[in-house]
Amino acid sequence: MHFRWRTNPTVIAQYMNDADVPRQAEVTLKPNEVCVVLENGKIVGSVSQQHLQVNPEIGLFSKLFGKTNPVRSFMFAFTGPHSILVQVRGISEGGDEINCLITLKLEVTRETATRLITFPAKGTMTVQAKDIADILTPVVNSTALQHLRGLDADLMRTVQVNDDVMYAVKTALRGTLDEHGLTYRSGFITWSKTAAEQQLQHQHDLERIKIEQNAESSKKLIELENFVTNEQRKHELSAQLSYSGVLAKEKAEMQLEMDRLLAAGQFDLQKFKQEQEIKDQQADAERNKMLKDAELAVEVAKLEAERQKHLASPAQEAKAEKMNKAMEMFEQVQARKRDRMQLKNEQEQQRLDKHTKASQSTIDVLEKIAANSDDPQVQMEALKQLAELRKADVAGQKDAYKNDD
Repeated sequence: MHFRWRTNPTVIAQYMNDADVPRQAEVTLKPNEVCVVLENGKIVGSVSQQHLQVNPEIGLFSKLFGKTNPVRSFMFAFTGPHSILVQVRGISEGGDEINCLITLKLEVTRETATRLITFPAKGTMTVQAKDIADILTPVVNSTALQHLRGLDADLMRTVQVNDDVMYAVKTALRGTLDEHGLTYRSGFITWSKTAAEQQLQHQHDLERIKIEQNAESSKKLIELENFVTNEQRKHELSAQLSYSGVLAKEKAEMQLEMDRLLAAGQFDLQKFKQEQEIKDQQADAERNKMLKDAELAVEVAKLEAERQKHLASPAQEAKAEKMNKAMEMFEQVQARKRDRMQLKNEQEQQRLDKHTKASQSTIDVLEKIAANSDDPQVQMEALKQLAELRKADVAGQKDAYKNDD
């Protein structure tokens, strides 16, 4: 028996107990569908893009051994992407109305599908776009209004502000989406009230559609899914076109401002060049004046040096002559001193020679007395006199050339 778990194009996920699924029912999962299987309350795996028997009967052989079918439950999910619509309303600080529709493109992957169990755990067996919107609306509203309240009506519709708001919303929703098995893909803001109302009304109409379990209904479901996809794409393109219009207006205004700045810059540049030329000429004149003053100061210094040289020449010559005379007198004194010393040395040498001869004669006599005398006392006295005489000779030779001057 062929089984269809999705009976409405707005259904994102469906939780079913085994009692709700016909025995030996068969389902063919599409590439954009995933099924999470639970047995006895525990997740045993998830499958996608394959044909499977959802609720098989246990075989006769297993029944003989007392085995029974486990208590199964299934979480079917459509991967998407899904368009989640969140209405944002408020008043800016300047009194402007804030009324926009934020469309979030979310998807479910095989890895995150197991966390969709959070919905049935809280009592939501059939998960539709409005159920996810109810969870995300508080966070989206607070985050968007926080960024938009400080802006005026024109500024909050600019591309840069819209990108900043969507980035802030994406960041704020990260934990909530991860908890519920959802992944952020993209998003945009619709500022047109008419387009926003059309999208909301269209979603409400689709939620009331009920598809029966027959071939004709299957064809109708496929047509509705294609219609929903086309409508979502149309609204997304409309939002992008509105951004393009705003962007084109901003570009035109920026171009005018750039042209004005360019003209002002060219004028300022020309003015700067003229002022710079005047400053350069003034600097050159000042520099030439300083060079001439420096050259004049050098010439004056040279002349002053020449004058001082002429004034100092007679005094220097007299001083030099006086110095020469003093040196000559000093040389004469030194020459006389050398002559006097030489004469004194010669006289001293003559005295020493005479003294040496006299001493030698006395020494010879005393040596003879000491050698020939028979009286010991006479010999002793002669030797004593001889020693005293030699001692006196040595002392006289030491003092012979002492300079008395």
